[in-house]
Amino acid sequence: MQIFGINNYTYTPSCTPTAFKGHSRQLEKVLDKVVNKNQISESEKNLIIEKIKAALCDIFSASRFIGEGSHNAVYKITKKYAARIPLNEKINKFNIGSSFVWGEGKFKNLTNYFGEAILKLGNLQILKNVSPHMPAGVPEHIAKKCGRQKVEQYYINKYLPKFSNISQHSYNELAMNLAELNNMKFGPRSYGLFDSDNPNNIVAHERRLMLVDDIYTLYDKPYANTTARLLNVFINKASKDYEAPQTDNKIKLVKKIFKKVVTSGVYADLIHADSKEDYTYWEKALKKCKINIPAYVVLEELESISRQELSRGEKARKAAAYLSALTGLYHTNK
Repeated sequence: MQIFGINNYTYTPSCTPTAFKGHSRQLEKVLDKVVNKNQISESEKNLIIEKIKAALCDIFSASRFIGEGSHNAVYKITKKYAARIPLNEKINKFNIGSSFVWGEGKFKNLTNYFGEAILKLGNLQILKNVSPHMPAGVPEHIAKKCGRQKVEQYYINKYLPKFSNISQHSYNELAMNLAELNNMKFGPRSYGLFDSDNPNNIVAHERRLMLVDDIYTLYDKPYANTTARLLNVFINKASKDYEAPQTDNKIKLVKKIFKKVVTSGVYADLIHADSKEDYTYWEKALKKCKINIPAYVVLEELESISRQELSRGEKARKAAAYLSALTGLYHTNK
C-alpha cells in the first residue's frame, strides 16, 4: 500500500529487534514449496511454525507496516507474502500460540481476491502480498489519525484521480468476480458477501482492482453482491467512518467512477439493487454525482437493458451510452 508520505502508525515489537532479514526470505522459501497444496504434512507444518517464529521481529517492525483496516494491521514479509494481525496485538514467539489452520482455498476461483489466508497460526494470518497498492477511499490509518480536512483533501486529490483513471476492463473484471461469488454456496443458507462498509477492502494493484479483506460466509441470501454495494465503496464512502465529501470542481471524476462501476455491473449481470439498503446506496450515489433523477428511473432503464437478449459486451455498451447521457460524460471508458 502506498502511504503517500503519511504514516503516523508506530509499532513496538515484543522482542529484541536484532533479527536478520534473512529470516523472512527463509520463510518465503518454505511457503513457496507448500502454498498450492491442499494439505501439508506434520513436518511441513512444524517447519513453517519454526520459520514464522524466527522471522517475527523482522516482520513486525515499523518499516514493514503496510496498512490497517477496521480490525487488522498488515505487514510485509516479502514481496510475495504478508502477515495480518488484530489491531494493537503484540505477538512474539512465546505467545503466538499453537493453533495452526491450513487455508481451505474456498475462494481460489476468484482471480481478484487476495484476502484469504494461506494459513492461520493463533491470531496471526499469512496471506499473499498485493503491495504496492492503493485502497479505494482514504486509507484507514489516515482517516483515524487526521482531521476531516486532510481526509477530504486525500479523497479529492489522491483517490478520485487514481480510481477514475482505472480502465473499464478492470472494473468489469472485479464485477465478474463478485458475480462468481454470488454463485458460490458454502452450506445451507450460507453464501459469500464482501464488506462494502469499508472502501479500503478494494484496492488498486498493478492497474487491477482487488478484494483484500475477509469475505463473510454466513450471509443467508444469494446474489447479495450488488452494483449498489460497489457504488457504496467507490462513490458514497471516503472511509469506514467518513462519508465521501462534496467534490464540486472534481465532479467529473466522481461521474467517471460512477459510470464505470454501473457499466461493470451490467457487464457482469449483477443485480443492481436487492434491498432498501441498496436503494439508499443508489440515491446517495446519484446525489454525489449531482444527478437529479430518481433512483427508480435509473434502475428501471438498467434492468431493461439487462433483460435484452444481447451479449455482455453489447449490454455494457448500451448501458455506457445511457450513462453518458445521464452524466454528460463521453469517451471516458479507458
